[in-house]
Amino acid sequence: MKHILLSATLVASMFAATTANAQEDVNPLLKYINKDNGLEASVGGRMFADVAYYHSEWTPMKSGAALTDARLHGAFKYGKLYLYADFGFGNGKFSQKNLFLRYNFKESEKGIHSVKAGYYNEPSSMAMMTSSYNYHFITRPSMAQALEPGRALGATYKFYSRCFFADQGIFAQMKYNEQKDGYQGLSLSGRWLWKPLNDQHTTFQFGTGVRYERINGGEVIQDGVLKTNMHIAANMQTYVDATTKFLSCDLPWAKNAFTINPEFLLKTDRFFARGQYSWKRIWKDRPDQILFESQLGGQMSWINLEGWRGGNKLRETTLSGAYVELGYLLCGKAYTYDDEYGLLKGMGDKNSLEIVARYSYTDLTDITKGDIFLVGNKKFYPNGLIADYPYSSSIDGGTMHAVTLGLNYSFNQYIKLMAEYQYANLSNVYYPVDQNFHQLQLRVAFAF
Repeated sequence: MKHILLSATLVASMFAATTANAQEDVNPLLKYINKDNGLEASVGGRMFADVAYYHSEWTPMKSGAALTDARLHGAFKYGKLYLYADFGFGNGKFSQKNLFLRYNFKESEKGIHSVKAGYYNEPSSMAMMTSSYNYHFITRPSMAQALEPGRALGATYKFYSRCFFADQGIFAQMKYNEQKDGYQGLSLSGRWLWKPLNDQHTTFQFGTGVRYERINGGEVIQDGVLKTNMHIAANMQTYVDATTKFLSCDLPWAKNAFTINPEFLLKTDRFFARGQYSWKRIWKDRPDQILFESQLGGQMSWINLEGWRGGNKLRETTLSGAYVELGYLLCGKAYTYDDEYGLLKGMGDKNSLEIVARYSYTDLTDITKGDIFLVGNKKFYPNGLIADYPYSSSIDGGTMHAVTLGLNYSFNQYIKLMAEYQYANLSNVYYPVDQNFHQLQLRVAFAF
């Protein structure tokens, strides 16, 4: 009987999560419910105000304050249909956030099946799937920003139950078809989890996210050749100065990319631990024959294709990153978990206080063995040979190791205070004298 009651409680909590929906940061204050027609509607919003102080060795970062996020959102539920729209106004700019329609076509004690279409987060990453209001740090890890997808236009099928979670779909890379030339690329994303332990007090899950992307947009250069490019970047885990110059790289001729994100989560009433590793491989494709023929007849032209390829090296690129986060609830009822999204929920009880810690690293470096870098020329040279040819295929977008300590307090689910100290160590050949970064951050967050 006890097991039956526990199962019924868990199923009821899943349906409650479906109604409230994890996309909404809190239970909205403005609601309309018509029980006779099975109609529900709500309006809400949120605001983040951040203050940050930075100390770096050489290249300065801009300390100060900023309104880093401001949003309005609305939700509409009719039977098994759910419509959600979210628009941002942070940093004084309008931005499209979530805009999707979901339909739960099967709901039972064995699990819930749904389809979803619109503009929302690709389901391949625990960090990027978690709402920033529900995150226990002021920013997501830089490795997630750089290597994992955010929102995209697409459609997914999801199944989740007490023990399993599966969410997968297909997406277009550019929501407004805004590439300069070519046509939209696509991606296939999925996240699959197994929860061997998941009850009212404890959740343990592990699984992986996987993403394949095809890059088809770019810029037409000589002889009608379409040159694709993948830009990868992340900030220093702060938004007041959200510069990405320390962690960024361009990968010309990128054509196909594959990312795998194994993850785990352990949650008890007063403690959580979660982590993720990301490995990204980018394959490149270049019309060598056309480019070789176009340079024939010049003063420095190559006389054969093999020589041209040797002087214009191109190879695959591998990037990676990881993080581990820990949290302990000093005051408050208990940490909670969202079955619908396979995520730890945010701290929202009245007068809750928690301490958190994170270690993360982001590696956007892939240097060919033997290559050297001249700071004055800002250029890699292969095999230690300083000459115009051959070109190097080395990439150094920076490697950062960061440790973050934080203290978070919630007056209630609508008002939070977050404070953090972070030390980061950077290695980037373009910024050779910038190694140690210290930052203090404070956030006031409102939601309604």
